Amino acid sequence: MKIYKYKSLANLWHTLDIVVNQRLYCAHWWELNDPLEGRYEIYLGEKSDRLESLIASRIEKAKDTYRVASLSADPTNFLMWSHYADGHKGVVIEVEIPDGHEDLTKVIYTPFSSIFTDKLLTKEDMRHLFNGKGEEWAYEEEYRIVIEGQFFTLPMPVERILLGPLVSEDQATILRKILPETVDIVRMKLDRVQGTLAVNSPNKAIQPTPTPPRFA
Repeated sequence: MKIYKYKSLANLWHTLDIVVNQRLYCAHWWELNDPLEGRYEIYLGEKSDRLESLIASRIEKAKDTYRVASLSADPTNFLMWSHYADGHKGVVIEVEIPDGHEDLTKVIYTPFSSIFTDKLLTKEDMRHLFNGKGEEWAYEEEYRIVIEGQFFTLPMPVERILLGPLVSEDQATILRKILPETVDIVRMKLDRVQGTLAVNSPNKAIQPTPTPPRFA
């Protein structure tokens, strides 16, 4: 499946690292922008502060070993370009990861936290901590790579980069000169009347995402 990494060009090296070294940087959970990241609850049949403290300590220790790379299913989301691609002056990098890859998980948007009991923690239990976020984040249509290492090696080379509509032509020219010729560089189309972004795919047109209405 094709999924998308929104990036600023403020640090060009980060973008080049993804494309040239064919890898995604995975951040510690505390580096992510949701203060409720990795939230959970402990449920015990009979209340025991000592046991609950012991379980919480084990969870926190295990949680700290995992790292996360965040991507999106939608390369045309107006708010995502604003929040994660330097206000439309950045790029979106298209990556391809096989469906069902063991390190790839689709984020579930829910008001509920992960529940832990006194049962032995498994690797899948800990990974599950990072596939849930609050419903207010649903617009991101997020997919995550959850691993224990700093970098995730992309199984296929990057073939396409989408330029934000506010990327200067000088920057676009530089990118075309330094990136491999196998990388297709396409500028996003901004409809200033409708407030939408769109890009033509070789296979099909990716439909624009409308801008949420503004209220006075």
